[in-house]
Amino acid sequence: MEKFTVLCVLVADWLLFIFPLYQGKMELMESNTVFAKYQGSKGKKKSISFVYWLFSPLLFHYYKKNTHQQLVRLASNKKDLQNFYSFYNKGFAWYFVSYAGFLHAIVSSYEVMEKLELGEFSTLATLIVVVIFFFTGNHYVDYLCSKKRHQRFIKGIATTFISDEISKKTNK
Repeated sequence: MEKFTVLCVLVADWLLFIFPLYQGKMELMESNTVFAKYQGSKGKKKSISFVYWLFSPLLFHYYKKNTHQQLVRLASNKKDLQNFYSFYNKGFAWYFVSYAGFLHAIVSSYEVMEKLELGEFSTLATLIVVVIFFFTGNHYVDYLCSKKRHQRFIKGIATTFISDEISKKTNK
């Protein structure tokens, strides 16, 4: 039973990493709608370097620096500035919750490896699990926020609605 409970804690901790990360990304995506009208002359948006994702404080620094530049342009419109600031703060807070979940998930991963009695391989196994879950979680969050998922969701709703309408007409 002890192994089962430790495994449950591991799953819970990784969920506490993934879904706050998802919430934070959604908040930042919402702020981008306000932001978009101020970025028209800037051209294509730069992608975030992989290095930033490896160490969360670097990612926070990148967002802070980038956001500061954009806030200067937003300052002329108080309502847009307030909306953006609100989304930005919420997103920033969720990223810290996610980071705390990530740190706790590392500990939980190690505990599971210890309970599995892997001996000297516990540390290596923990590292492998952390790397796999970290990248899988990030890719899953990217998928959840992607246009592809959005289109599948809309298509699923439309298909259900159409099939319901057809069944109503055939039952009459």
